[in-house]
Amino acid sequence: MREIRQLNEEHIDAYTDIAFNAYPSFKNLEKDAVEKYKKIAVEIMTNDPDVTFYGMFEGEKLIAVMRLFDFRMNCFGKILPVSGIGFLGVHLMHKKEKCAKAMIEFYEEIYKKKGIPIGMLLPFRPDFYKKMGYGMGTKMNQYRLPPDRIPAYFGKSDLRYVEKEDFDKLFDCHSRVVAKKHGMIMKIGDEIRDLKNDPYNKVIGNYDEKGNINGYLVFKFQNAKDGNYTINNIYIKELIYENIDVLKKLLGFLRKQDDQVNLVVFNTEDENFHYLFDNPLNDSLNYIPYGYIESNTQAVGAMYKLFDIKQAFEQCSHRNYNNSNLKVRFLVYDELNNKEIEIVVNFIDGIVNTDSEKFDVTMRTNMANFSSLFLGSTSVIGMYNLGLLELDNVEFLEDIDRTFYCSQKPVCYTDF
Repeated sequence: MREIRQLNEEHIDAYTDIAFNAYPSFKNLEKDAVEKYKKIAVEIMTNDPDVTFYGMFEGEKLIAVMRLFDFRMNCFGKILPVSGIGFLGVHLMHKKEKCAKAMIEFYEEIYKKKGIPIGMLLPFRPDFYKKMGYGMGTKMNQYRLPPDRIPAYFGKSDLRYVEKEDFDKLFDCHSRVVAKKHGMIMKIGDEIRDLKNDPYNKVIGNYDEKGNINGYLVFKFQNAKDGNYTINNIYIKELIYENIDVLKKLLGFLRKQDDQVNLVVFNTEDENFHYLFDNPLNDSLNYIPYGYIESNTQAVGAMYKLFDIKQAFEQCSHRNYNNSNLKVRFLVYDELNNKEIEIVVNFIDGIVNTDSEKFDVTMRTNMANFSSLFLGSTSVIGMYNLGLLELDNVEFLEDIDRTFYCSQKPVCYTDF
């Protein structure tokens, strides 16, 4: 008999055993490291209201674990409650028994009942989650550039190390940036703990005339050549700025490090980032026919799913769908529950009405693709050209594409 229920401090030994063995290459297995992990996990269990630990029990034996997150995310300009699932692990002796699928179903049902229809995760295998209806988000780009290619800054600035007593100002800056960026998530406890407690973090902030922080860098020095301590890279963990002038100042700081830094490593979901540099080529020297030289590497990460399509439209009712006037019937195949969902949406001057029955055109796709489309990670025409959605009347293709067009793809810089 299997049951999923909330975990507490009494389960920490069994939880840690599964967590370490599910991702062994990611963990330090020495005794001191295991005890440190337990201590941190217990602290999160007992003190972080936005994280809940759950486990699947077979009798009284713990065989699978996960953490559920209550996020606050910018959805098209409004901060909304959004859910997340992470640290999903199954005991090595219980693989291929559909434990993970049952945990996902449990997770989704919890948040559907809470009226929170948008969920997200960071996949260990995208195909596993895509089969359950999770659609891919925006790709992450990694740039590896020598500092002397970064634009110099010669103006006045007030950049300083941010001391711990000023971290509240730093978090306030982050919150203001979240309010402007679709998909970005308010800081969670793990991020705050890491920023405060990691002794290798370097935190540089720009202070305005009122003493507030309006942009900051969090970075680490990393050795770039085994056996040679003089070769270092800067690895940027966060680059946050409220305006372009602050960005120029922060980049100018990085430029000044060229006397002792080999490369600066940026991770960004900004598709236009390479335009900052006269030469955006990385250090790989890779060549792609014909005449293309590698500038960055890309990775898929955050995946999204709508647990309830009607509820998701209503939760995001503040969004204007580009003043569209169109009635669309959506037929969306729910991969997890093996059924097709039908909903008719009437866009009136860009505002959604989900109570309509008449429609101009029918669009058919699956939940994974529709979730990506809903969040703005992709476009209708992009999906159509790949055969990933169908229209019963192709004359409406450009109308639907304009309806869902979003000038900013969702960004996610939260590790969970």
